[in-house]
Amino acid sequence: MAKVGLKYPVFAKLAEDGTSYTGGTVIAKAIKASVNAESNDVKLYADDGVAESDKSFKGGKISLNVDDLTNKAYCDLLGHKYTAASESDPATPETVLANGNDIAPYVGVGFYGKVMRNSKPSFLAKWLRKVQFAEPADDTETKGETVSYQTPTIEGDVFQLGNGDWKDQAEFKNEADARKWLETKAGIAKQPES
Repeated sequence: MAKVGLKYPVFAKLAEDGTSYTGGTVIAKAIKASVNAESNDVKLYADDGVAESDKSFKGGKISLNVDDLTNKAYCDLLGHKYTAASESDPATPETVLANGNDIAPYVGVGFYGKVMRNSKPSFLAKWLRKVQFAEPADDTETKGETVSYQTPTIEGDVFQLGNGDWKDQAEFKNEADARKWLETKAGIAKQPES
């Protein structure tokens, strides 16, 4: 399998029941997504050899680089206070209030990409069931002789649900079905193609 694309990063807040999601939306346009699973590595030695071994899922990390992280998405992912701009008063801007006591909520996160198998394209979609993001780095640099784009990368921890589930993955022959699958997972209305 050769991966040849990445699109449509979405998220939704994990509800208190720990199995359903609310407030699903598209984060931004995807640039890069990296998911690294961590496994237990425990061995029980008996009679001078390995008698038992545990390589079960322990947790993971996600790094998501997008073209933009709007104030609303930033607040939703990190538990900060968001206030929309006033429609009646143009002097009242959109604002974010980040407090040291803010707690980032658990969210489900998904995306899909095009893959090639035996010269035939398909679309591989992934849904991480429980993720908690951390405050991203905030880098800004002056414009020089050439333009250098800076894009946000947000990183988080991947957890398993109470029943042990941590990821869903599905492969589709067409892109629309991969997109629809993610929309169903996140509980969001169909988004326009971009």
